[in-house]
Amino acid sequence: MSNQNFNPNNTAENNRKIALMPNVRVFYSKTGRAKYISHLDITRCMQRSLKRAGIPVWYTQGFNPHMYMTFALPLALGYESECEAMDLRLTEKVDFEKMKEDLNRALPKDIVVNKIMLQNNKPQTIAKALYEVTLVCDDKENVAKLFDEFVSQDEIIVIKKTKKGTKPMDIKPEVEIIAKDFVENGIKYTMKTTAGQKNVNPTLLTDLFVEKMNVDIKATLILRKQIYMDNGEIFE
Repeated sequence: MSNQNFNPNNTAENNRKIALMPNVRVFYSKTGRAKYISHLDITRCMQRSLKRAGIPVWYTQGFNPHMYMTFALPLALGYESECEAMDLRLTEKVDFEKMKEDLNRALPKDIVVNKIMLQNNKPQTIAKALYEVTLVCDDKENVAKLFDEFVSQDEIIVIKKTKKGTKPMDIKPEVEIIAKDFVENGIKYTMKTTAGQKNVNPTLLTDLFVEKMNVDIKATLILRKQIYMDNGEIFE
């Protein structure tokens, strides 16, 4: 039985050469209706789009070969982002501008590749993420007042899910409120949260706020604006 992923150039000698090539990092945005696509489905979407675009992606060896593809900081379902990062290993050198154009033609319209470059830093260096969090509501002044009171507490304890179960966690030190703006549909907070190995999603804060303060929020809109490394620089 033939394998649809079979590549006659995927030999041990070629793989040794490919292993010496640097990884390629694809930066893309995921907005609009694409925010409802889960991370697993994003992976499948990217695989199909890379095939349609004819990008020479390297496949792992073994009984079940698959595209070598990793994501630096997977996005939670329902979040939008302007700064997603996907790492690939290619079997040959390509023109990054042409690769971007070909891939954008193959992707759904709400997923757009913005930049392609060689991988500079490891995902393990990620330490912070910048978000715009919009609380959609009618009574903006009251909601803003209650939210400011809520985040001014000495500690904010949430129950966080981990691989080993659940545990209480104080997220007060992990969230920094940078700005507050009244917008047409509610209040937009710009906040920076701990990310990477100790990832803190902003909905941990907003969900607890709604629960504890019993406020009328129509929706919570999350947009990830940027990812930073432990030295404070933008992740690239």
